[in-house]
Amino acid sequence: MLLCNSNLYLPYTIFYHKQSELVKHMIHLRILTILCLLVGFNLSTVGAGFETTPALIHVNKQQQNDTIGFNLVTDVYALLYKNIIDGSIPLYGSPAKKVTIKPNALQALENEHGVRFKECNDLFIYEFWKLYKKEFEFQIFGLSFFTRNEQKERVNFGYVDVADIRSLFSRVVIPSNINGCSNLTYWQALMSKQYHFNIAKFGNSDFQKDPTKAFDLKEELFFGKKIKSNKHIIIPTKDIEYYVYPGIDTLSANYLLCHSVENYFNSNRHVYYNNTQTPAVSYLDINTPLKVTRIEVSETWTRNQNFQVTYTPEQIKIYVNDVAMPTMALTQLEELGILVQFKPMSEYLREKEFKYTIKRVNNEPIYAFEADEIKTSLYSKDWNKLHYTPPNTIKN
Repeated sequence: MLLCNSNLYLPYTIFYHKQSELVKHMIHLRILTILCLLVGFNLSTVGAGFETTPALIHVNKQQQNDTIGFNLVTDVYALLYKNIIDGSIPLYGSPAKKVTIKPNALQALENEHGVRFKECNDLFIYEFWKLYKKEFEFQIFGLSFFTRNEQKERVNFGYVDVADIRSLFSRVVIPSNINGCSNLTYWQALMSKQYHFNIAKFGNSDFQKDPTKAFDLKEELFFGKKIKSNKHIIIPTKDIEYYVYPGIDTLSANYLLCHSVENYFNSNRHVYYNNTQTPAVSYLDINTPLKVTRIEVSETWTRNQNFQVTYTPEQIKIYVNDVAMPTMALTQLEELGILVQFKPMSEYLREKEFKYTIKRVNNEPIYAFEADEIKTSLYSKDWNKLHYTPPNTIKN
């Protein structure tokens, strides 16, 4: 049993699990402690800098704000769990890495304590910090996993080494709500330090008795104007999906967009059938015209400090006679030579002269009744404060 009954910051103490016994033994992890003693760090020396110093960061799931767009604890546990279970990432009992927790042992531990790995509330991040001439650098070297069961006992679910997850975290995009940044990888999110965290340990300084010192240290190193750090800077970007209807006004930008695609497919019906497994109209039916009834576009939006938005169209889905064609990269559609008002499709889409309805922002669907407000907010509000405001239906 991996059980922790001491204080909150017990990644420094490791408990090993053996299936044949409830509790076998308890071993104190001395790696960080020895390093701390060697460093002999004093908070008063921050201004003068300090050599490489071990630090322990605590991130709690409930303390995360949705304005950053992701919940690091929830997302990290979800990604790691499936990779630990399939054996692609090793799970250790401690940073010492002397004991490996096999997938079946992890599942047995979950069943034993009645708590799921993915439901853990606390994530501990092991780091090394160095400050030299106002240049602050931090390196992450491991993660530990803790939670409480229904009996309020703290359960240790082990440790993963960054060397084993760096590649995975660097290529997988973290899920993001409407307020977050699109295409942000797990590693970039981890290195951004935009999530809420507390410093549990730094050198030989324990902040439990005086948490304000930990807060001051965090603000100075990560968010102060005088110190430059290697944290990842998040560039405001959104993954936007919207749809366009042709309308009935033959002079409107919407009609011209849809009608240009429609004309092409009617003149080149073989292209439509070659790109559609389940066509709306049989290829034998040459009398029924192909009509573009809806177009859905996925774009990457970037905004600068002056609230100017840049659009990069990525993918397009065309509905012909109300039946969707497979999603195509916009470059694939442009290779067909389709022009709208003598302009390439991407150029016409970037100009945004047509009316469109927002369908999705990042991983968050946008419903029809909130689409107009969200669309306006994308041009007028901070991108981490986007939300729909329900109408006030309370009568005075």
